[in-house]
Amino acid sequence: MEEAHVLVDGQRCSASIFDFALYFFHNAKAAVAAGFGPYFYLPKMESYLEARLWNDIFNVAQDEIGLARGTIRGTVLIETIVAAFQMDEIIYELREHSSGLNCGRWDYIFSVIKKFRHDPRFTLPDRSDVTMTSPFMDAYVRLLIKTCHLRGVHAMGGMAAQIPIKGDAKANQAAMDKVRADKRREVLAGHDGTWVAHPALVAIALDEFDKNMPSANQFHVRREEVAVTGADLLNTNVVGGKITEGGVRGNISVGLIYMANWLNGSGCVPIHNLMEDAATAEISRSQLYQWVRHAARTADGTVITPEYAARILKEEAAKLDRKSYPTLDLAVEYMGTQITGTRYDDFLTTLCYDAIVKTDDGARL
Repeated sequence: MEEAHVLVDGQRCSASIFDFALYFFHNAKAAVAAGFGPYFYLPKMESYLEARLWNDIFNVAQDEIGLARGTIRGTVLIETIVAAFQMDEIIYELREHSSGLNCGRWDYIFSVIKKFRHDPRFTLPDRSDVTMTSPFMDAYVRLLIKTCHLRGVHAMGGMAAQIPIKGDAKANQAAMDKVRADKRREVLAGHDGTWVAHPALVAIALDEFDKNMPSANQFHVRREEVAVTGADLLNTNVVGGKITEGGVRGNISVGLIYMANWLNGSGCVPIHNLMEDAATAEISRSQLYQWVRHAARTADGTVITPEYAARILKEEAAKLDRKSYPTLDLAVEYMGTQITGTRYDDFLTTLCYDAIVKTDDGARL
């Protein structure tokens, strides 16, 4: 991402460096005075060289405002397939500032599809069938825990995206049971902490971690029995599940709703009782691209062609109220470019960014 409002030597500034610098300059000393410190997550990383760059940024920033080096703590989200092959190196590069590594979920699956989108062997079923217990996902989780604990840093679990369901006690209980099972799986695997998407889920996560992790962390759970190979990380052939028209429609619907909200200024959106962020839209449009490109078939034998995807896009868009989604037409336009099996932009956010940026006179760029 770039920050269109700040130019350096005539070029847009890196959005992540800009956001970090602005927050750090105004808040770092106040955070330390309050008894904690400037803590950051580093997402989307693909190389230990990026970790090295961030370590340099951290050092320069601390020197600039007079904080001791090492005051900043950074946790890297391992949410790209290439980063999964460089966990030791990433921890090493950030060793002065590292708090640990964090498991991604949708972003990690998105990355697998993205990197291997031209190879039909990596075609995945409906995203609801790709879970943290899928072999390639389980392999990366086990490797992350082992790597972090070997180096004495935290191995953080993934996000539980559920949100409370009002007016349906049975559905709400089922959702909360899923969260409990997910957090129990994480703590028993050796994770040291976890994420939830809604404050109401904190008590569930705390309960499972308090019952199964009486200490501050689980660095002593070394997972020495784990022996994960590169082939294990890339083994998407035993995921199970199938591609369905419901999966196609679900990807298009969720992608459209999220993009329409993003274009209207909201980056975190409740959809179908889940709190969704850009990762959901990314995996949705990436699966659609993959299925169309390789002419995948649904469970009932329908070939997913560009025409089929375009028809579903039109039908799903027709179900949405333009008063609720004033940027729907623009979202349809952008989504339509991604589901033909030919064009594939690196990120939806960079694709859509200029549509939400305005000049001083209110005109769009």
